[in-house]
Amino acid sequence: MEAVWILSVIFTFVIIVSTIDHRYSLRKKKIDAALRMREMEMGLPPGTYSSSKMKMPKGKKGETWEASFSEFKGGTNRTELKKGIDDLQQRLANLETIMNNRREKPEGMHDKEWKE
Repeated sequence: MEAVWILSVIFTFVIIVSTIDHRYSLRKKKIDAALRMREMEMGLPPGTYSSSKMKMPKGKKGETWEASFSEFKGGTNRTELKKGIDDLQQRLANLETIMNNRREKPEGMHDKEWKE
């Protein structure tokens, strides 16, 4: 009869510990998801700073997280973005020209015949 009580105490203990662990891991997942959503709202790629543990990146021991964030935000300036957009528009125009040339090529003629 004593063995039944011992087994019931052990199983109860295991069930309580697993329930507490599950609640903790669920809470941690919710916090991580909220951090990622906040990063996405701020315009950062998700996972940049999101972690339930505050770890400093290697090589940046003296800096704070705010300094790292301001460094990231300051790195992208408007002229660089404008230049990148103009470059992408030029590439798109080149692709459209190539596609139009291929459509105008008569059917049945191969590349060698078309070049002549």
